[in-house]
Amino acid sequence: MSKAYFISDEDLHAYIDGALEEDRAAVVREALAENAALAERIALFQADKAMFKSVFGPLVEQPLPAEWLARVDRRPRTNWRMACAIAATLMVAALGPVAWRYSAPATQADVVDVALNAREGTPAGDRRIIQDGKTNSYDAAFRQAVDSNVHIPDLSRMGYQLSGLHLYGKAAEIVYRGPQDQLFTLYVRRSDGAARFDQFERRGLRVCIWQDDQISTVMAGNISAAVMQRLATLSYTGLTS
Repeated sequence: MSKAYFISDEDLHAYIDGALEEDRAAVVREALAENAALAERIALFQADKAMFKSVFGPLVEQPLPAEWLARVDRRPRTNWRMACAIAATLMVAALGPVAWRYSAPATQADVVDVALNAREGTPAGDRRIIQDGKTNSYDAAFRQAVDSNVHIPDLSRMGYQLSGLHLYGKAAEIVYRGPQDQLFTLYVRRSDGAARFDQFERRGLRVCIWQDDQISTVMAGNISAAVMQRLATLSYTGLTS
């Protein structure tokens, strides 16, 4: 018989960070081994953490804007450690209330519209459909189309199964079906080099664009913002792992 546990989200986050006392960490490990739903929840937290690291990690290497440093310099008797803390606070404030919004989609009409046209079956150019249900057989065709070392993401932990792959010359659309047969698509092509990350509604769908210096990915589905955040994390980490 399974034991009764109360494991809070704070416990799970502390466990992921290695910040729990060993006695409590042992309780969490035992609970995770016995409770599939709890194990799924911590997996989603880990995926979210990977997303934040991927999106905001590059900001650490960028120099702070001169006006932020000027604010620090104007504070009397501020040592270097306090200066770093102030600069970090200013950076968080500048990022805005939505912490995982990296940059506004200034040119979203470009790749987003192309991706949604593909989803609706009206792409620009020829479409080649591959549909045999085997992830491994898709990878080579996908990499060739996108001209990048990418992989077909496994979204099965969220209940989404691979349904097909559509190729459009130098781009590809990966098609999934969700637990209620809902359609979820990933449109992937080479990036123009600008980092972009945003989530919004378009054409009655929840859309997420995630772009780094190598690939541009547009994800679309009739889903909530929270589900999109998790699917986007799994998709991006799966593409680039």
